[in-house]
Amino acid sequence: MNLGEGTRRLALVLGLVGVIFGGLYSYSKLQAVLNQREWHNRFERLASADEVKKLRASLGKPSIDSPGWNVAAVEVHEQGIKAVHLTGNYGIESIETEDGQTLYPTAAPSAWANLLVAIFPVLGFLIPWSSVHAIRWVVAGFAEKSR
Repeated sequence: MNLGEGTRRLALVLGLVGVIFGGLYSYSKLQAVLNQREWHNRFERLASADEVKKLRASLGKPSIDSPGWNVAAVEVHEQGIKAVHLTGNYGIESIETEDGQTLYPTAAPSAWANLLVAIFPVLGFLIPWSSVHAIRWVVAGFAEKSR
């Protein structure tokens, strides 16, 4: 038995299996990141629509002792917006669209989330590949004859 060649082949095969599983996991995470970006962009586009800006300007400045809960659900019916729900300080809590969806403020996905999506297949290869080589190194240490 050739320990070196056998473990090298085993490491490559397990590394390729790891790439496949890492790619599948990466794909599922990519879908979540893309959905989060879509919800963020859609909310921001509607929140910055002219009708919403006019609505917030017409309400004036909030008082210092404004409550922090919903104080207004204003019907808009413009630019695909059915209603805007405002907080006590006139921030936008949610936007109802004409098609029945409710959009909430969503943070844009971080650059770290995008980087992780790219790293998963690489980690899927490196973890099993390096593990097999580490195990081979340990076994070779026990198999060596003493001098």
